Amino acid sequence: MTRFMYDGVTPRTIPDDASMVAGYADGHYANLREMAARFPHAIRVSIAVKYTTEAQVLDVELGDATPDQAVLWCTQTMASTPNKQLTVYCNLSMWPAVRAAFRAVGVTEPNYWLAHYDGVASIPAGAIAKQYKNAPGYDESVVADYWPGVDHAFTLESGPADSELYPGASTSHWYETAYPGDPMHVNTIVWHSTESTGLPGYAGGSMAPTLTAVPNWSAERLDWFQHFPFDRSARALVHDRTQIGTNTLNVAQVEIVGTCDPDTHAHWDQAGIRHLYMPELPPWAVDGLTTFARWTHDVHGVPLASGLTWNPYPASYGAANGVRMSTVQWQEFQGHCGHQHVPENDHGDPGLFPIASVLTTAT
Repeated sequence: MTRFMYDGVTPRTIPDDASMVAGYADGHYANLREMAARFPHAIRVSIAVKYTTEAQVLDVELGDATPDQAVLWCTQTMASTPNKQLTVYCNLSMWPAVRAAFRAVGVTEPNYWLAHYDGVASIPAGAIAKQYKNAPGYDESVVADYWPGVDHAFTLESGPADSELYPGASTSHWYETAYPGDPMHVNTIVWHSTESTGLPGYAGGSMAPTLTAVPNWSAERLDWFQHFPFDRSARALVHDRTQIGTNTLNVAQVEIVGTCDPDTHAHWDQAGIRHLYMPELPPWAVDGLTTFARWTHDVHGVPLASGLTWNPYPASYGAANGVRMSTVQWQEFQGHCGHQHVPENDHGDPGLFPIASVLTTAT
């Protein structure tokens, strides 16, 4: 999903519906407090104009910080933050000089937010954002789907932040070390059913989701196992990097141990095998899924909405099941969907899933 950010010295001139804004932490135009008051629910990015000020971004341009001071900002002022979680803002024409300053002393380069007012909303290779348009009272930038240091910062060196781990989930089956994922800002949950009665091995993690919910029958609750950080890509979807991308397109994936297949359900019932059947989940299981959905909304901003038709299995199976999204729909979707809705895939799970109950209770 393409994101747009607005910045300016006077917050009231920025469009009312802005969901991402940037303001100044210091200097003559310091306005972070005013920006927070006007946009309390927006993602807010802090900019420093002096290299001695702590912020998420350092402004390198005439009258503000210099390229050499950008190195000092990263290595001294912001020494406790990895450089890959920091950003330097500069004009496209000054970018080579800034990069040369870091390379000259062998310091890891930060992210780059470039200014180039050509009216084209595209980000140059090697940058994280581009300020492409100047309007009366504000500037407009196009921003990458994931901005390290702004969107739930995570580094392999430091491990996942608390916001990346679902409270109470076990990390005893953690696969991020063996299969490092791509960073992203999750706005969609994909629900699966494992078609098993226990926690799968997921081929050592090569086919694992973000989390697995396992029924604890004696306690009447779901036990959660987390395999990847929330804002890192998992591996449970068919994924073709030459196409639109599935695992890496801002999705967290949840496998529920159980079945959506009525034939499997009948067979397990006859054999006396206790299991979760997706169309008939017990209230305690729905409650557990609801609590998770609410957490994804409150902590990560995932919409508590679906708006999709959920077919029962086996009608939900196949590429032409009538509910599978096109690549364009997939790009634009935010909220909760099932494996049966994901393009490039033919799976039909989790079948007739009680998504309305899960989301209605969560709101």
